Amino acid sequence: PAPTPAPPPNPSSPTPSTDACPAATGRTLLVGPGKTYTVPSAAAAAAQAGDRVLITPGDYRGDVTTWRAANLVICGDGGRARLFSDGKDAQGKGIWVIAPNNAATTTIVNVEFHDAKVPDKNGAGIRHESGHLVLRNTGFYDNEDGILGGGGPVTVTIERSEFARNGFGDGFSHNIYIGPVDRLNVVASYFHEARIGHNLKSRAKETHIENSYFMDGPTGTASYLVDFPNGGVVYMR
Repeated sequence: PAPTPAPPPNPSSPTPSTDACPAATGRTLLVGPGKTYTVPSAAAAAAQAGDRVLITPGDYRGDVTTWRAANLVICGDGGRARLFSDGKDAQGKGIWVIAPNNAATTTIVNVEFHDAKVPDKNGAGIRHESGHLVLRNTGFYDNEDGILGGGGPVTVTIERSEFARNGFGDGFSHNIYIGPVDRLNVVASYFHEARIGHNLKSRAKETHIENSYFMDGPTGTASYLVDFPNGGVVYMR
């Protein structure tokens, strides 16, 4: 059966509900004030394949990093972890760079990404470079790109997430821009107010979108609500 559609979130509503943090096969690394690792970047440096990283809800400012270990679960523990770039970037690319091997899956739950900016004008909340990627109950706000990247025989899955006001404003950056992966899945998510660019741009071989909202809003300037420049299989319900 099809998943139940989610209503468009109200930007002035209380903090979004949170999802349970999935189990993992490895260790559990605790992040936050008074924890073993005070910021996510410290956990990224220590993470090993199969670990679960639990981040205490709250704001983490100017902390950026690259995640390389395979099959990680990274989760806001009982609430959203909110990451603000504050002028910092990982590798000149964004707040988080996801770069495990292509057979690995990185799962990110209950995390927000804000204000990524880089000199190339395509700073991403997440720069996806390799591996399968699963995002659940995540938010991307006021970045030059919400998510950018992805290529090869992998799948990107986005569930119950929000993308708002992303884009540099030059038409070359977007709320979300997924490259030529095998498949992009989008379920019960909300895309709005992209800055000049597209609310969703996908070059995936297959793009499956279900029960989601795409809207410019009264102040939005998006050029396309959805764009599939490489064609491929496109399924929207």
